[in-house]
Amino acid sequence: MSGYAGMSMDMQPPREDWRSTPVPDDGAVQTTHVDAAMAKASCAKLGYFEDKYTELLIRQRPPVRSPLIHRGYWSRVEAIRRTVLRFLQKCPEGRGVQIVNLGAGFDTLYFWLREDTARWRDDLVYFEVDFPEVLSKKVAALQKRQSLWPMLDVNSAEELVSTGSSGMREIRTPHFRLVHADMRIKPELSDAMSDAGLRGDLPTLFISECVLVYMQAMHGDGIIEWAASAVPEAPSAMVMYEQTNPTDRFGKVMVENLAQRGCPLLSIHDYPSMTSQRERYLARGWDQCQLENMNEVYSRYLDNKDVERIQKIEMMDEFEEWHMIQAHYFLSIATRAPGGQKSAEDERAGDNWIYHLDVFSAPGPAVTASNGSMPDAS
Repeated sequence: MSGYAGMSMDMQPPREDWRSTPVPDDGAVQTTHVDAAMAKASCAKLGYFEDKYTELLIRQRPPVRSPLIHRGYWSRVEAIRRTVLRFLQKCPEGRGVQIVNLGAGFDTLYFWLREDTARWRDDLVYFEVDFPEVLSKKVAALQKRQSLWPMLDVNSAEELVSTGSSGMREIRTPHFRLVHADMRIKPELSDAMSDAGLRGDLPTLFISECVLVYMQAMHGDGIIEWAASAVPEAPSAMVMYEQTNPTDRFGKVMVENLAQRGCPLLSIHDYPSMTSQRERYLARGWDQCQLENMNEVYSRYLDNKDVERIQKIEMMDEFEEWHMIQAHYFLSIATRAPGGQKSAEDERAGDNWIYHLDVFSAPGPAVTASNGSMPDAS
């Protein structure tokens, strides 16, 4: 689901009744995946990152976004990709590994992994979970794009799509599986994942990009608890990219603008800070949880040369606004292993690698912003 796409950059003060703005609209929330896909396609066309696939699936010409939006989406995509690669590199090879993309929408991370043998693992099974209304559109799009079928290990539409027990069209290939579910209903999510073949004995990475914040806290909490218990016999991790800090002036505008679109950030006031988010995970079955706001991620943890490269693609002078936006998004990585951290640290257990993914390890000297100043992480 989309975060930046829903944010107006108008910094007018919010209305006095900003806390009582519109009730959530499932349809509006579901369409945030289109906003995200269009922004990513716009980035790809300009060369921010490689993505041949999003525009193929959405079948729309993406409108050109502002440099501010492009740079924000680049940092989001690179942060998630970097985390996924760290997980796959650290996970022992040949025994099997799983990725579960929660609220995937039209995300194309699977194809980005599959296209490069240096990134791909033949023992990987990749699951995408979303509302049936969303995934039915993705199924239809994949049916029409025969050029993608070899990456899905099929040669015909009959091999690609089957009809599930619920009567919905499904994709269940050896490495790629679409899972139709309303994740807010934990039994439905659990049953759907089991039916799709999720195994409880394989290392698993769960991905959540701007998903849980659109749910009531109890529903997001349920997903976090489910993910912590879904793989009881193997180590697992959960990476999340989401909004934070709703109480300052910029945060109030962010919250109000999304609410006016019918996409209120339902749980942002239950977990308004990175500290509260960390406590949320630790209280729900995860052993560790590390977090950084996106100012820190951009300036300290992404590849320095790539940051310098993308800063030359488009001129941007809204540096104060850029730092404010990035300060209201964060990246977190929660980890756990069977028996807990103490057991995993025993070398005989062999699971302690999960606590050393090094997502927040600097690749080199911090990069300065293109105006010559260090990004402000406040």
